[in-house]
Amino acid sequence: MKLILATIIQTLTVLSAIDSADAASTTKVICGGGSSSKKCGALPPKMADKEERYGARCCSPSPFFNSEHKTKNGCTNYAGTITNVYSAGLGTTSVDGLYCPWSLTYAEAELFCSNLGATICTEAEIEGKCAKASGCHLNWEYIWSLDPTTPAPTASPTESPTASPTNAPTDSPTGAPTTSPTDYPTASPIAIDGVRPCGFINYSMQGGQSYTQTYEVDLQGNTGWINIWYYMYQNPDQMRVFYDGQLIYTTGGLVPGEKTIPYYIDGRSNKLYVEMYAPNLGTAWQFKISCL
Repeated sequence: MKLILATIIQTLTVLSAIDSADAASTTKVICGGGSSSKKCGALPPKMADKEERYGARCCSPSPFFNSEHKTKNGCTNYAGTITNVYSAGLGTTSVDGLYCPWSLTYAEAELFCSNLGATICTEAEIEGKCAKASGCHLNWEYIWSLDPTTPAPTASPTESPTASPTNAPTDSPTGAPTTSPTDYPTASPIAIDGVRPCGFINYSMQGGQSYTQTYEVDLQGNTGWINIWYYMYQNPDQMRVFYDGQLIYTTGGLVPGEKTIPYYIDGRSNKLYVEMYAPNLGTAWQFKISCL
């Protein structure tokens, strides 16, 4: 009897694991105009494998590139379809530098929306017609809905490290005290191979056609090596970077393509300024400042 019971429990456990795996690899696709729309009569909602390809729309409580503020039917969100940041799977449009998400895997749809600072629209947003957006003609095509098991992003992330760390002592302290400790803590510690640790910096920005725009990057008291990365796509733009009142990098004019520039920040200033100049119609660019 015990053996039979154990076998049943083991079988149920395996079946549960299979169901969980299936759930993780599938999510619902819904007609872009909402299943109640007349145009969607032949396209009822269905479950789809995340490796299949469908359209996508992005939603956010805040505005993003080319988004529309949805206020009808009780909607309060922003929705969008067109992007100026290329990522895998996107299709080109008749306007240079603009792309449509006609045929994406679920992972590609996630990246597409993430690059816009948004997420894939939820089932409720699509069915409530809060995801309808002009462009790309997806109102009568299947589009991905957000997997309900996807963790929601932190609404209000902390802007600085914990002010009061734990008071517990180290589990395994050294056996003997330091023979000659310094009178003061080291102001600028050196890590392995003489590279000073940078800590954490992660600032990114993207945009399209505009004349000179300057972005202030808070270095949050960090020192050490950072990466200055840009991607100008095929339509050339110009970048200049300033630190402590000095020009530390310039593209030397309008340039296309991608490049990463390492730079050492020594703490003389807590701000870095990135100046972007993008005068061409249909252009798109992005940059990121991060620790090396």
